[in-house]
Amino acid sequence: MATLLDALNAAVNHHMAGHADAAADAYRRILAAEPAQPDTLHLSGVLRAQTGDAAAAVRWIGRAVRVRPAAPAPWGHLGAALRAAELPEQAEPVLRRALALDPSDGDALEAQGASLHALARYADARRWLERADRLRPGHVATLLNLGTVLRDQRRFDEAETRFDAVLARNPANADAHLARAVGRLVRGDLRAGWEGFEHRWHRFATPPWAGQPPGGATILLHMDQGFGDAIQFVRYAPLVAQIAAAGGGRVILETHLLLYRLFNRCLGSSIQVLTRGEAPPPHDLHCPLMSLPRAFGTGLADIPAAVPYLAPDPGDIARWRDRLDGLGGAEEVRAGFPAGLRVGLVWAGNPQHRNDRNRSIPTAALPPLLTVPGVRFVSLQTGEAAAGLDRLPGVRVPNAMERVRDFADTAAILANLDLLVTVDTAIAHLAGAMGVPCWLMLPHVPDWRWMLDRADSPWYPSLRLFRQPRPGDWTTTLGTAAAVLKAQAARAARMVTG
Repeated sequence: MATLLDALNAAVNHHMAGHADAAADAYRRILAAEPAQPDTLHLSGVLRAQTGDAAAAVRWIGRAVRVRPAAPAPWGHLGAALRAAELPEQAEPVLRRALALDPSDGDALEAQGASLHALARYADARRWLERADRLRPGHVATLLNLGTVLRDQRRFDEAETRFDAVLARNPANADAHLARAVGRLVRGDLRAGWEGFEHRWHRFATPPWAGQPPGGATILLHMDQGFGDAIQFVRYAPLVAQIAAAGGGRVILETHLLLYRLFNRCLGSSIQVLTRGEAPPPHDLHCPLMSLPRAFGTGLADIPAAVPYLAPDPGDIARWRDRLDGLGGAEEVRAGFPAGLRVGLVWAGNPQHRNDRNRSIPTAALPPLLTVPGVRFVSLQTGEAAAGLDRLPGVRVPNAMERVRDFADTAAILANLDLLVTVDTAIAHLAGAMGVPCWLMLPHVPDWRWMLDRADSPWYPSLRLFRQPRPGDWTTTLGTAAAVLKAQAARAARMVTG
């Protein structure tokens, strides 16, 4: 027993000193001798959580709670690991168990609040986080989580108080700057928001370009977020090229391969477009695409919204017109309409996105929209969600994405549609950049760029926004969209029939 205890103490000392590899090796040796040693299982999981491997943490700590189910700390750490693994549905009952065993576990209180926040249970999340805040006032992670929940409840002044409290202790806390920036951006206070948004991670060590005349310098514009963000903010690239050309400089745009063909066609005459490699191309100054609004001092009234600024190749449009015409089911239009509106549909985003459970629509909620007469739906859904329509009885919607190579192909499909109905994912930005009519289905707490309450977007004039009236209520949102679509399809049919 003394030998095992000594080995565990040595492992814990390595762990507490930050020697992760030595601690992991020591825990491994203990478990080789005693595979069910609960403290070692627990601490091995905690170590993996601290090194960013949430899935492994869940496995190890899960073994610990099975061996010793009455110990509160492993339950709390298991719940926190499940939350970090983006599994809040599983985390919530685990954390409830932890808090039943130890109501004063501040980490479990905080993780429970964060899990309920991820599930869009904002009032419940706030209550748990306020308990955590009372238990340990000034705790940074608790203040950040509580401020974020208050922000999403539109209690903006209270949220900023929490973020300011964090920044008073640590003025360089990037998470607090970003959380506060999102609250300002979603309210339309863009200029203040851009400043806080600069606390994102930056990839390059070269000097940043912030709007100043570059002389003869080469400016590198590059992606630092997702596809939709790149599509939204690439509108600024020609403006940068104008400034650079006036002083004899030049602009390089580094982008993802899936965007290269589209961006190169639309921007290539004045900007060198390259696909992203392991090392950046030679340059003097750099600017992430999402930093361009700050560089240009963009406010709500002066967003550069000249649309379209992206367009597919005419040959691609013709090829995809033929393919869409040949898709099975395209001729099936309900209620005797001779030809229906061709409407693209996307109901799910990237499942790896942190907020995907709130922004994506369950397939089972789609029938009210899919049964609108006079509409020829075409699925533009990708990934595992694409098969969901096949499980709906009486629904036959062809999928157009099987032969899509990149966003240039997707743009050519959009050019052949009357309308796109989509959740908040990259294709909404593409439709907006092309000026294609697009209805965007938004969760109750939207991404900052769609702001609050309004049905239009100053970024994209062709978008119409349909919002959840309350968290999780896609029924009302889709019912409203279906009613508007029904009226629009009927008008289109009257125009065809005279």
